[in-house]
Amino acid sequence: MRTDDIRSLFLRFFSQRGHTVCPSDSLVPANDPSLLFTGAGMNQFKPYFLGQRRLNFRRATSSQKCLRTGDLDLVGRTASHHTFFEMLGNFSFGDYFKREVIEWAWEFFTKELNLPSARLGVSVFETDDEAYDIWRKNIGLTPDRIVRLGEASNYWPANAPSQGPDGPCGPCSEIFYDMGKEHGCGQPDCTFGCSCNRFVEVWNLVFMQYERKSDGTLEPLPQKNIDTGMGLERLAAVMQGVSTNFHIDTFSSIIAAITDCGGPPYAEHSESGARMRRIADHVRAAAFLLADGVKP
Repeated sequence: MRTDDIRSLFLRFFSQRGHTVCPSDSLVPANDPSLLFTGAGMNQFKPYFLGQRRLNFRRATSSQKCLRTGDLDLVGRTASHHTFFEMLGNFSFGDYFKREVIEWAWEFFTKELNLPSARLGVSVFETDDEAYDIWRKNIGLTPDRIVRLGEASNYWPANAPSQGPDGPCGPCSEIFYDMGKEHGCGQPDCTFGCSCNRFVEVWNLVFMQYERKSDGTLEPLPQKNIDTGMGLERLAAVMQGVSTNFHIDTFSSIIAAITDCGGPPYAEHSESGARMRRIADHVRAAAFLLADGVKP
């Protein structure tokens, strides 16, 4: 399935379930001095999550252009890290909550994309019994396919309760796809949530229900919200059966163009291959930044 088709299918799926399809915001946020670049689909909706503004709809979906530099050193060296990427998301502003978003996510993966359920597993925040029970009882996952993790892995933003930043936050549940034992680390405790390349975190479901204050307290928001984020490139790699995001249809022509510039032939497991992937990522990021008015 082509990347463009996956994007269209996702937006149509949530449009059919009452979500307003919103255009991607600029990579340069217009009214958020706390951000240098747009790094998540929820950024343009911050005032609505906080209850500071009201929309004439309570459900939204988008494919958001994002740029992050926090994992810059990993780009090209792992299967799925980028600076620029697209984030598919569906959002609820005080409408539905955990049960609905979990059931829709499972339906999208297993019914719309026909992904084998045996390859899917999830993580939940260590004290979130409600999300655990939904995955266990409503979806029917066995306990070995549900892992409980701490705030570094299953809170958004990561470590928000103890370290911040201040603002809207909440526990989350991540959905992983098992790429197969051949991609794993081989450790006996390797399972969903392991940092090796076997279990790819594809979709993050954030239950945004608190506002972190400057004194570290978590104050309940005026409404319980949903904020999800799914990397389009990661999902395309799963659907196209390739080993890394850099081998999907939208990257293959860029890699080919780099090799045409006189360098060595592309070899996935070589140092030159890693450098070509970094160049491909950075060229793509620069192109979209230029399109949004950022000059060198």
